[in-house]
Amino acid sequence: MYLIVIGAEAEGRRLIDMATSDGHEVTLIEPNEERARQVLKENQIRVLQGDIADDHILDEANIERADAVIAATHDDSKNLMAMVLAKEFEVKTRISLINQQSHSSLFEHLDVKSVRDPAGIVAGYLYEHID
Repeated sequence: MYLIVIGAEAEGRRLIDMATSDGHEVTLIEPNEERARQVLKENQIRVLQGDIADDHILDEANIERADAVIAATHDDSKNLMAMVLAKEFEVKTRISLINQQSHSSLFEHLDVKSVRDPAGIVAGYLYEHID
């Protein structure tokens, strides 16, 4: 499969590691130059240093080939924009982190598979292990 990942924060980086380990082709779009460079050093993937809102970045990422777009930033507005654009390009699988519960309905309207409140999920998991 060909995946486009938006964001190289912890969740995006782990996702990239898993996807490449399973033999998937991945392109990363990351606005932070340092993070983009670090991911490029650690993985043999295509890295586009830029923002999802940049003109033509999705064309450069070959979105017409994408089997999935995964938005893994801590910024719901960037994640939402990625999902809107992926839907416009008719990408079948659209997955996003949703960092604020109040934004859930916006993503649901776009038929996005989502992980809501990732920090809450991790906190809940940690709390379960308290004796």
